[in-house]
Amino acid sequence: MKIVFFGTNEFSATILKGLLDANRNVVAIVSQPDRINGRNNKIILSAVKKLAIEKNIPIYQFEKLNKEGEEILNSYTPDLFITASYGQIIKQNILDIPKYGTVNVHASLLPKYRGPAPIQWAIINGESKTGITIMKTDIGMDTGDIYFEKELEITAIDTATSVFDKLATLGVECINEFLDKFDYYKDRHFPQDNSQASYYPMIKKEDYLINFNTNAKSLCDKIRGLENCYFIYNGTRYKVQFASISELEGKPGEILACDGKNGLIIATADKAIEIIYIQPEGKQKMLALSYMNSNKFKQGDIIENS
Repeated sequence: MKIVFFGTNEFSATILKGLLDANRNVVAIVSQPDRINGRNNKIILSAVKKLAIEKNIPIYQFEKLNKEGEEILNSYTPDLFITASYGQIIKQNILDIPKYGTVNVHASLLPKYRGPAPIQWAIINGESKTGITIMKTDIGMDTGDIYFEKELEITAIDTATSVFDKLATLGVECINEFLDKFDYYKDRHFPQDNSQASYYPMIKKEDYLINFNTNAKSLCDKIRGLENCYFIYNGTRYKVQFASISELEGKPGEILACDGKNGLIIATADKAIEIIYIQPEGKQKMLALSYMNSNKFKQGDIIENS
């Protein structure tokens, strides 16, 4: 089958590479337009575009898929569109171009976690499992019929990065299974149970701020799900990549320990959290236990950024 692939980020690139490694006939690729790095004004190529260039596959980057894009895609007389974290809502006239329609690789167990950041939100919400859904793409936000799903466990030490990698690998397995058994699956799909649906939006800048008035488990899950959460102490921003629950208690935001033996422990609304990895502003990520030897923190102080 002649396939046109739609995708942009690293998750998409892993799916695309899996298709190419399986010798799928990807005749063209569609990705989001290049972006400009605000710090140095350099052009940032998407992970999918880099792979397209490497594999010498035609790539198109439409700001919006308009009439010109429709004509270009029609010219390939495709059998199937495959989408994976593309980043744009695709109109029905585009979805209907290929002979067999459009199929999406979605990183959640639909109908739960529709939307653009399903991996992060599943971890933030403390879910113990997620998965891949192979579905028909329609004009809604992840609302199309489902072909099949495969589950993936989320462990207590998983972060967005580790789950992202595992789901991308599972996504490759699932889309290749779909294509291998295409004659079986093409007419076997079922509608989503909208009564069970949940939608989560893009992650916003303010979501990364740590609120110590939250309970310890919720904070640890949030830190695992976002990985770059932060708090501000004595005018310095500290990013937190991982934390665990401590049995110590105190006032929310109170520094209960900050030394080379006990590390950095901060009270929350119930128990406390021990910061495992910390990244002071302008420095590299490091073990909080090591950084506490710098004497930048004072036991008993209250972090009031929340």
